[in-house]
Amino acid sequence: MNQNSFNPKARWDRFEPQAQGFSPDGLAERIEVLAYFKNSRIYPKTFLWNGKEYNIETMTYNWQESFGQALINYFSVISSGQLYQISFNNSTFRWQIDKIIQ
Repeated sequence: MNQNSFNPKARWDRFEPQAQGFSPDGLAERIEVLAYFKNSRIYPKTFLWNGKEYNIETMTYNWQESFGQALINYFSVISSGQLYQISFNNSTFRWQIDKIIQ
């Protein structure tokens, strides 16, 4: 077997969402989030982005998507009247802001 033919990126379990970004048309910027976990659910309360703290007033919607072995939890949240989409990668434990929805 020729070892030069091995391509580790060809395997489905080698997918790295943090390197490729969760949303190709979004911000995909890392954020810090204060959240609590209850009954197998995630409840984000505040997030820190660009040195500013955003208190989450309402979570309007949340959903999950799988990318290889990674499970991404998405949240549509309102802070100061503005709608944001943030996400949490269960494999890398990375939070990021995906979109500002206007």
